[in-house]
Amino acid sequence: MTIRPFLLSVLLLVSAAAWAQRPERNNYNPYEVRDIEEIPDEIKMVRGDKLRAYRITPSVARATRVEMPDTLTHYTFEYISPEFRSLGVSYQGNMNHAWQSKLFFDRARRVGDFFYTDGYYRMLYTPDEVRFYDTKTPFTFVRYQRNFKTNESEDVVAGDFGVNMGKALNLGANFDYRNAQGFYTNSRSKDARYRLFGSYRADRYELYAYIANDYYKQEENGGITNADYILNPDRYTNGRTKVSAKDVPVQITERLTNRIRSGHAYLAQTFRLGHYTTVQRKPTGKEHQDTELLGDTLSLDSTYFVPVGGLSLTTYYNVQSRRLQTQGENDLWKNVFGEPVVTQTRVPDGGGTPVAYAFPNDTAQLTTLHNTLALSLMEGFRPWVKFGLSAYLRQEQNWAKLPNATTHLYGATERFSSTFIGGLIERREGTGLNFSGRGELGILGSDLGAFKIEGNLLTTFRLFNRQFALEADTYIDNARPSYFAAHHHGTYGWWDKDLKFTRRIELGGKVHLTSWGTQLEARTASLQNYIYYGAKGEPSQLTDLMQVLSLRAKQVGSVGVLNWELEAAYQTSTNESVLPLPRLAVAADIYVRFLVAKVMRIDLGVKGYWHSAYYAPYYLPTTQQFILQSEGKVGGEAPLLNAYANFRLKRARFFLQMYNVTEAFTTGSRLSMHKYPYNPMYLAGGVVVDLNN
Repeated sequence: MTIRPFLLSVLLLVSAAAWAQRPERNNYNPYEVRDIEEIPDEIKMVRGDKLRAYRITPSVARATRVEMPDTLTHYTFEYISPEFRSLGVSYQGNMNHAWQSKLFFDRARRVGDFFYTDGYYRMLYTPDEVRFYDTKTPFTFVRYQRNFKTNESEDVVAGDFGVNMGKALNLGANFDYRNAQGFYTNSRSKDARYRLFGSYRADRYELYAYIANDYYKQEENGGITNADYILNPDRYTNGRTKVSAKDVPVQITERLTNRIRSGHAYLAQTFRLGHYTTVQRKPTGKEHQDTELLGDTLSLDSTYFVPVGGLSLTTYYNVQSRRLQTQGENDLWKNVFGEPVVTQTRVPDGGGTPVAYAFPNDTAQLTTLHNTLALSLMEGFRPWVKFGLSAYLRQEQNWAKLPNATTHLYGATERFSSTFIGGLIERREGTGLNFSGRGELGILGSDLGAFKIEGNLLTTFRLFNRQFALEADTYIDNARPSYFAAHHHGTYGWWDKDLKFTRRIELGGKVHLTSWGTQLEARTASLQNYIYYGAKGEPSQLTDLMQVLSLRAKQVGSVGVLNWELEAAYQTSTNESVLPLPRLAVAADIYVRFLVAKVMRIDLGVKGYWHSAYYAPYYLPTTQQFILQSEGKVGGEAPLLNAYANFRLKRARFFLQMYNVTEAFTTGSRLSMHKYPYNPMYLAGGVVVDLNN
């Protein structure tokens, strides 16, 4: 009860000063066709054009300029939290445990070949997501974050470093270490990730390379046993003020741990063909005055390289492994997971009949090697060349390892390979209309007959003195099913299935009303042979055609110092027993923004998340999948509210966040998904600093 007057006092205290000083706010439209240098300071670091970031276009090894990472200064308080990943998120409370979006179109389009990592979607290094840099001065970008708890501490230490060794060569490193004790019994996670990278950008030769490792270790508790501890905590206080999260009983009280490892090596090389061109520019300013005084004409020449085409070779090597392990035998495993498929035997002390027992120690490993050769014709090397063309040939090798039932060790390695041909057409430098289209076809190996087609179209225009942007995209996929979804060997699940190719046709469109800060989106998908996981965790396929529809809207605006960002999504599927989704999901961020002494910017606000009730999935530790359940619905209760204060002073950003302030006003449900609650209310803080000038 003491939280409410505290929050009200803070808001009243700052409101008077807020109206006195208000910084300018520039709405940034990420879909507008314009040069990257015009991105306002709200998005881009204050280094301006001295620090550039690039992302590699898959298959053709071409670098594309993108915004700097971790530069959304308003969202410093939740940039690395699960809530920031989607409008609605199912997860286990701990920030680094496996998660799944509650919005269908925010999920991965395919089940991964190593499907144990699907719960870490967008949390792993991948060649199409990592960034390379070009900087005129060295940069060191550091983040530190923790909550103010002793026994349930969460610590985050992360950083980015980059330096240019001359004009063409850049070297750098990323690291990310997170140690979260967890609020509930057996919910700890300990994670470490790093990447060492380098790039060389010359006129005729480009190289991008990195080595990286992802390591995630999470303890499993199987969720809580009695949601009444969350719904009606007063019944269990025994005279105390509140029920501690550690007092809430969980299904697994013994140590059970999942470990995910992923090691990468990536190398992309491009040999560019082209010519040097010299252009003459007119003298300006002082140069023009000097030429008039001398009575002479001064020609100022500029020579630059014009790329016509490129030949690229990309190599990607990845080793992924997973291990589910416990410290010993226990009848508890049978109570939680049912009868084991694989057992071991031991002779009781003193002799007698051997006794069968379960000892979870499941392993799996996938090694992949991809080599891609691409030939590209560059956009704009002549005024009449309005788009670029690329063709590529990719060869994939895969080696899968699973234990056998006799020795519980790895059996024979399963090897499968595939060959793809593909093409890309794109226009990225247009002033009114840009587009891209890509297609590929499996011509040899296990992916024979698989194909994928994707494309998007973007145009901007002005109408009635208002700025508009229209975007449309399509995605057609006929894919070989995930190998490890079809083959899983574990103590509490063992199957080898013949899954059919999955098919997906997706259409989407967006309207950006930039002048009003409004965005509207409609999206639909037709799915066949959709893979889902039943109550026992085994995969099945829906052979019938299933439709998914989503309507989404977002509005950003401000009046005086008051700012808001509102977003809502409506979605439905034609088979809710196979694909349950919340019909409505909304998020609202309301905050005041003001300046102190004209140098420190402060945002004070509350952000909330809510969705309608539905049969949310259950996370199954034995396969690390989100499975169907019909025992109870999640949602429709009080929203998840987080209060925050963001501060920005030159190159430093720091924040305070009160997570789940809903608990200060109500004792309603706080389940994220079936049997897994959000964390209780706590205070956290952090700082993000650019250490260099």
